[in-house]
Amino acid sequence: MVIHQDNLAFSVINDNEVKVLHLYPRMSEVTRLVIPPHVQGYRVSVIAKKAFYECTKLRRVTLPSSLRSIEAECFGLCSKLEEINLPDSITHIGKGAFEGTLALKKVSLPRNLATLPEALFYDSAVSEVTLPENITEIPTACFYDCRNLRRIVLPASVNRVAKDAFHYCVNLNVIVAPETIDHVDIFDGEKECVIRTTNA
Repeated sequence: MVIHQDNLAFSVINDNEVKVLHLYPRMSEVTRLVIPPHVQGYRVSVIAKKAFYECTKLRRVTLPSSLRSIEAECFGLCSKLEEINLPDSITHIGKGAFEGTLALKKVSLPRNLATLPEALFYDSAVSEVTLPENITEIPTACFYDCRNLRRIVLPASVNRVAKDAFHYCVNLNVIVAPETIDHVDIFDGEKECVIRTTNA
């Protein structure tokens, strides 16, 4: 069953939950989006794959604390997206969720997110990212071509950085990382990067 409310379409998942499908109508001119925690008695818990893909008018998004999952490429190519809150209730984010977000500069990832997906910020404008404390790996292409990124602090829980996680981050000069990381060939020979290890 599909439910329409305000400018959104929802799909019923089970007796208690709904998934956000897309803007309604799809070619909406919405620039500010507030997703509610409940719709007709259902908890809003998931945002579907590519739900807002290429919504080039979208600038600000407010997500509810009921949300537990953002599926792959959800906000991909939202080229004007400047601001989004990611509540700590989120435990899963899909591959390429913020790929091509050319206006998104600052992001705090949910504290309960245990795993980062591949290509999370591929070709985005992020310059400041707060990573959750319990992640263990920075995966393939996670920050690929993030040219605004200059410095990043990896949590003490991280023990592996994929070879191309920071590929083409041409202005990234300092990575503060725990001594436990087992792969530090960050740029594959493209440039020099200072990797400061810490016991913290």
